[in-house]
Amino acid sequence: MAKIEGENIQVGLGAKSWRDILTLSGIILLASGLIHLAVWLSDGGSWAGSVSWRKPILFGVSTGLTLCSLGWLATNLRPIILDKPVAWIVSVSLTIEVGLITLRRWRGVASHFNRDSVYDAGVDSSMLWLISVAFAGIVYFCIRCFGKLELPPDYAFSLRAGMIFLVASCLVGFAISSYGYRRIADGLDPEVYGAAGVTKFPHGIAIHALQFLPLAVWALRWLGLKPERRILTIRCLAISFALQFAFACFQTINGLARFEMSTPLSIGLFTASIVAILAPIAFAKWDRLAPQ
Repeated sequence: MAKIEGENIQVGLGAKSWRDILTLSGIILLASGLIHLAVWLSDGGSWAGSVSWRKPILFGVSTGLTLCSLGWLATNLRPIILDKPVAWIVSVSLTIEVGLITLRRWRGVASHFNRDSVYDAGVDSSMLWLISVAFAGIVYFCIRCFGKLELPPDYAFSLRAGMIFLVASCLVGFAISSYGYRRIADGLDPEVYGAAGVTKFPHGIAIHALQFLPLAVWALRWLGLKPERRILTIRCLAISFALQFAFACFQTINGLARFEMSTPLSIGLFTASIVAILAPIAFAKWDRLAPQ
């Protein structure tokens, strides 16, 4: 297992263990997403729509990244007896779910909200069960990451914050599914809330904080920032994510398009999220100008 010199930060596949199943499954799904990107570039067709190559591409890449991140988390936990079966359950569930989404695209049918036949209804129900089981495993690892982590404070904070956002994103996903089926029953677009709200907006904002925040820590280390400055910056970035998530939820619930700044609260939440990103720069400038 590779380590960053001088610190106990483990990355990559490393020695064979149960924890590698998460990373290996993630790599397989990432490869699937990239292969289907090549298929789309060759085959053409619309990127949007319920039947498009976008679904196997995005679900392959997104779920692959999530599994790789969970693998990194598991590598830096002190193992307990439940970790191994939960890792296998999450890996298998998400791999099969993305496989069913991909299979539906190859069949030329909608990947979601599709119960047009007995077979499709069965696939749809299976996908719901699979993601529910995987979600239980994600919650398990979220709770576990608040125990002892073999990571420096800045990486540990970014991982814990990212897991909270991942859980929030999954909860929004369940709400989207429930709402979407009610809309389908009424003959309406399942991905629109109110006049112009985009149901996937808050889900998409939160889901990849688990990758972005640790990557930001790595970048801050590469830039040579001191530990206290890294912690401050990563906390501000987490606050910015929280504000962006709140903004996305507000926009969607009120039937507003993604960036329709038509209310004071919309403007306030979006502006505050930008201020949170810029705050560490302002603090750094203040430190340099302040008298010693």
